[in-house]
Amino acid sequence: MTPKDAAETMLFTQMAAIHQSTKMLARRLNHVDNIRQQDAAERALNKLARTYSAQMDTLKRYRSKGQTVRVERVTVESGGQAIVGNVSKGGAHDEK
Repeated sequence: MTPKDAAETMLFTQMAAIHQSTKMLARRLNHVDNIRQQDAAERALNKLARTYSAQMDTLKRYRSKGQTVRVERVTVESGGQAIVGNVSKGGAHDEK
């Protein structure tokens, strides 16, 4: 992934750290000696996996914000239709 600005650079750095910690805990989970260690490693691994997932969602939301399309001039020919005003995405028909 290539960061587009400083905020994304910081987020990517955090994501890389979480990813490395997740791999470390996964290895640790494979070499536990008792149930107590297993439970602790599983809880930590679960938290890290959830954190990474939340970071991905944050990145997706961050990248999708601020995209505005502005139409300055519209020509409507005879028989055509146009909407004048602010239009926003939403509703059941726009979901994929």
